[in-house]
Amino acid sequence: MKRLSRFAAVVATAVAAGMAAASCASIQRDVYYDSPAGEDPAELAELESSLVRSRAVPGAGNLAAARARLAELASAPSSDSARSARILALSAEAAIQSGDRNAAARLLAASKAAYRGDEVAAVVESRLAPTQAERLAVLDRSAAVADGGYRGGAERGSALLALGRIREAIVAFDAALPRLGEEYALLFGDERERAWSLRDAESAPSADASAYLTRVPITLLGMAAVAQSETTAMDRVTGGAPWAAGVLFERLKAAGWYIDSGADAKSPATRKDAAMFLWTMMCRGDRAMAARYTARYASRGRSPVPDVPLGSPYFDAALGVVEEGVMALVDGSAFDPDGPASGLDFYGWLLAAAAWR
Repeated sequence: MKRLSRFAAVVATAVAAGMAAASCASIQRDVYYDSPAGEDPAELAELESSLVRSRAVPGAGNLAAARARLAELASAPSSDSARSARILALSAEAAIQSGDRNAAARLLAASKAAYRGDEVAAVVESRLAPTQAERLAVLDRSAAVADGGYRGGAERGSALLALGRIREAIVAFDAALPRLGEEYALLFGDERERAWSLRDAESAPSADASAYLTRVPITLLGMAAVAQSETTAMDRVTGGAPWAAGVLFERLKAAGWYIDSGADAKSPATRKDAAMFLWTMMCRGDRAMAARYTARYASRGRSPVPDVPLGSPYFDAALGVVEEGVMALVDGSAFDPDGPASGLDFYGWLLAAAAWR
C-alpha cells in the first residue's frame, strides 16, 4: 500500500487545528483511495443534513459529535480531493454553528485548497462574509465553479431577500428548494414564505418591521409598529412624526383600535384583533362606516358568519375586512376569530387595507 500523502496529512491537520486538538505523534498510515474501507458513502450526506437541521433549529443537533466524527473522517487518508474538501467544508459549517469563526475560516481555506468546486464550501464562505452584499457576491462568483447549484441557489435567495430584492429571491428559492431535501425547506421555508408575502410591496420592509414578519403570531404592539413603519395610516395619530412603538400602542389602545382596552402590548394577536385594527384604520374615524354591519343585520337578528356573533365587539370589523377583500374566511364560511395572526399574514392584510380606496 502507498504511504500517507502530503495532501492527506494537510486535510487531517486542518480539521484537528479547527477543533483545537493537538496530536502528540506523527505516524504515517496507508492511503485509501476514494472512501476509506468501512466508510458509508451516505454518511457525509447524513452529516450535511444534520448540520442543515441544526442551523434551522439551533440546538437540534449534537455539534460536538458532528465535529468529532468529521475529524475522524478527515484523519482517514484519501486521494479523493472532492471528498476531503466536503469533509473540511462541513467541518467549517459545524465550527460556525459552534461560534468558532476563526476555526471555520481555517477549515474553509483548507477545503478550497483541496478542491475549489465544493458547493458546501461556497455556502460556508458566503456565511463568513461580513455583509449581505458580500455574501451575495461570494455566491455569484462560486456559481461558475461549484459542482452543484441548488444549495447555493437557496442561500442566494436568502441573501437577495435580506437585500430587499424580493422577486429575485422568490425566483432563486423556487429554482432550488424543490430539488433539495426537506431539511433545506426547514431552513429556508420561512424566508421563502416571507418573500412571497412581500412580493407586491413597493419596497422592502424596514428593519424595524422585518423583525415582526414571521410565521409566529404578531404582537398587539407589533401591529402598531408595522403599520407606522410601512404605511402612512398612523399619520392621523402621530402627525407624521415617528413615535416610539410603545407610545403609539397606548394611544391606539385608548382610541379603541384594540378589542381589549387592558391588553398587554406583548400579547399575541388573533385574527379578530387584526380585523379590529385594520377596520379601524380603514374607517378613518367614520363612525357610521365603522358600525354599518350592525345596522345592516340588526333587524335580521343573526350574523351571516357563524363564528362572528352579532353584537360582538369585532362583528363590524370582521365582516368589513372580509367584504372589502382585506381578509378572507378560512374555509368559505367561518372567520376563525381566535385563530393566530402571523406577522406575515398581518403584513399582507395591512398592505391591502392601506391600498383600499
